[in-house]
Amino acid sequence: MTELAVEAGIGLALVAVLGALIALLILRQRKAKAEQAVKQRPAEPAPPPRRRNFGPGQIAPSTQDMAPDESPSLPAFVAAAQAAASPQPPVGTQNARPLSAQAEPAIARPPVVHPAISGAQAQAVVFRQVFPPAPGTGHSFYGGVPLVPSALDWPRSANSGLPLHFLLQVDCASIPARARLDVLPAHGALLFFADLSAAPADDRAAQGAVVWLDDTSQGAWAEVDPPADLPPASGDSALSAWPWALDADDTPQILPRWPFAPKLIELAAAAHDPAAPLTWPEGSATADALLAAQGTPVAVFALSPNDFNVNDSGQMDRPWPGFPHDWLAIQTLAAMLAREAARTSPPAARALWPDLADEDRSALVARIESECREWHALARTKAAFADVTEPVRDAFWQWLSGYAPLARLVAPRACVAAVETTLHAVPGSTATFPDELIARIAFRHALAVRTAARIHARVPDRLLAAPSECEADQTERIGQQLLLLELSSDDALGHHLGDHVLQFWIAPEDLAARRFAAVEVVAPAV
Repeated sequence: MTELAVEAGIGLALVAVLGALIALLILRQRKAKAEQAVKQRPAEPAPPPRRRNFGPGQIAPSTQDMAPDESPSLPAFVAAAQAAASPQPPVGTQNARPLSAQAEPAIARPPVVHPAISGAQAQAVVFRQVFPPAPGTGHSFYGGVPLVPSALDWPRSANSGLPLHFLLQVDCASIPARARLDVLPAHGALLFFADLSAAPADDRAAQGAVVWLDDTSQGAWAEVDPPADLPPASGDSALSAWPWALDADDTPQILPRWPFAPKLIELAAAAHDPAAPLTWPEGSATADALLAAQGTPVAVFALSPNDFNVNDSGQMDRPWPGFPHDWLAIQTLAAMLAREAARTSPPAARALWPDLADEDRSALVARIESECREWHALARTKAAFADVTEPVRDAFWQWLSGYAPLARLVAPRACVAAVETTLHAVPGSTATFPDELIARIAFRHALAVRTAARIHARVPDRLLAAPSECEADQTERIGQQLLLLELSSDDALGHHLGDHVLQFWIAPEDLAARRFAAVEVVAPAV
């Protein structure tokens, strides 16, 4: 019995040791799993009371079986890990007030944009030209001289002291009330001036001015005489600017006068990067709006060399029997042909007169230029818009037809320029020209035209609108000032600005207060 008891005691001891080892192994495995779970668990707030995080496959004990103040016991290393993972208030903020009671942190807010500036991003007051022009057509027009109710103090350049060139006049009452954006005058007229003695060469500030004529209790409106010392317009580029010019002496001081009617078009603001300036939206929606503002459809059927083919009599066809109709038309044809002859290269002359020898072609081109200058000199001795007698007209056309290969290249452009010059300079002269010819020139003065393929619309001259996208960064200016006016190059209007635009800017507050001396004029490249 004693031996059996000893053996039994030893067995029990071995079982106990083995059980202890197994328990220790299990405890170490659980500890490793718990540590792994703590490492993988993201930081989170302390768990709510009577809750416990368990690993996969484990079941949480029911809190219903616990005493009110009793909670599951946690190993020390798990409790420490949970405490470390719980968010703690920063040092020194344990006694801070709740966030709801603290002042809101300062937030950088975008600058407030004046309603007139934001309103101008979705509209434009464009100028629909009256074509053909009619005498006495309102108080809105390009060029000519200002129409004023009293004496005008003609603006002068701050640099040279010379008078500025008159660009256009806008009748404020003809602009719809909503288009005035609560800052433009509701009556009177705005006159715009700029220095056009030289074409813009960079983005520097240009010389210009805006004059508001208050017509309250004023007399009848009348044209004002320009200053005697007004310099030539585009005098430094007369040969390329004016079709009838062969030298600076032919450069006019006054721009062509073309009446127009201000028209409001409304444009949906385009989606832009908030950091980028909002510029003129060139797209189908804008083209549609311009076409609607144009109203009566205008066809595109421009004159071409085919309108001046050589007929059986050996002479070129004429656009109508009475062409050239005045001495300025002869001067224009002669000047344009002389310039074309001067720049005709030997390869070009060879293509025009393939049957001649090289030296004969060179002599022929020189003779054309010389004879053009003779006709041009004769025309300059006559009144520009005086009628040409039929014998002189026929003699000139026979001479011109003798050089048909070259003359046909310039005749379409020369004819259009001659007709347009007479139309704007001689009120009521429309009857001089065939209706078909007038219709074929009209597209040059239209806001937009529709062809079989698409709507063609150029960037219009406009008032109170978005500016064109320019090479210079105008972000700051766009956010603070209102584009009062923008003009682009237009040969028909005599606006020879090259690849620049002419912009008049003013702060909305200054415009509302009629402080037009605050206007800034720039000529950025586009």
